[in-house]
Amino acid sequence: MEELELLKKDWNKESDDFKEYSEKEIYTMIKHKSVSITKILLLIGLVEVILWTLYGYLNKEFPYIRTGMFLVFTGIIITLFRRIKTGQESIHLMKNILNLRTLILGYAVVSLILVVADGIIHFDHNTRDFMAGFNDGWNTKHHMNAELTDPDKLHPVIGNYITFGVFLVTGMFLLYLIYKKTYGKILQDLRKNYKELNRQEKN
Repeated sequence: MEELELLKKDWNKESDDFKEYSEKEIYTMIKHKSVSITKILLLIGLVEVILWTLYGYLNKEFPYIRTGMFLVFTGIIITLFRRIKTGQESIHLMKNILNLRTLILGYAVVSLILVVADGIIHFDHNTRDFMAGFNDGWNTKHHMNAELTDPDKLHPVIGNYITFGVFLVTGMFLLYLIYKKTYGKILQDLRKNYKELNRQEKN
């Protein structure tokens, strides 16, 4: 890890000190860092699927699409991980880094699209669930033996839809920030690795 920190500091300097590292040393550092990034990516993806599975369990609906996405995503990531780990040429590492960046971006975009699509398709149903949850919380607070509200028997009005819509948009925005903080950071790191390898190839 110490050599990676040295490399990181040198990348941020506008000096000729960077030339003290040989091309082989730079390649090795970038390779190790890319392998570490891939491991982190798999961990983040696994945590995400576990959270969505928990959400599906609470919502009584298993996330088949997301689970399938994750399995495909994991298979491709493992393939790229092996290529990055065993590769011996800068040009091959550059290609794998580009493929990894494209995969991450595609996965994050599709995942967010699924959230938006689900929010739109099930907007009425989710609004009723939201109202039922609010009513149950209110009734339980004042009546310990209150019966649970049946969402299908509720009749939302425009105000209910607007209120739930505000909560939904807020939740989606927070999810976007989380994705930007996690997957966005990984994309930036891989872009940095690719740029440095590209510079070495040109030199």
